[in-house]
Amino acid sequence: MKPWSMPLASALLIATSVAPATVAAAGSYDGSRPFLCAVDMIMECDSSGRCERHLPDASAPRFIRVDVAGKVITADANRKSPLGSVMHVDGELIVQGGENGRGWSATINENTGRMAVALIDPDYTFSLFGACTNP
Repeated sequence: MKPWSMPLASALLIATSVAPATVAAAGSYDGSRPFLCAVDMIMECDSSGRCERHLPDASAPRFIRVDVAGKVITADANRKSPLGSVMHVDGELIVQGGENGRGWSATINENTGRMAVALIDPDYTFSLFGACTNP
């Protein structure tokens, strides 16, 4: 399997982030104000169905700011990705986008801040799990 960090580093920017986060007050992840997300587990799968579990490391953005009103995800001053669509479905905030030949979709529970992200590359998929907090 090719190293996950190279496609993931850029794809992760397109989605969300690292290090366990404290869950903030209920209802604060509806997109009405920016928030921070952290990834605590990553699964990488190739087209043959072989999957590997990874813990986030220095090759992936540590924290990513989700700004629904500004329609952007930001990993640092130089790495931003536009939000393509935003939906609210049954208490979940769903944000989607794509660039550089990859697509992504993130679902964030509007009450708890728990997050799941799918990143799709032509040869690999990445599933990320984590939590969001208000800075």
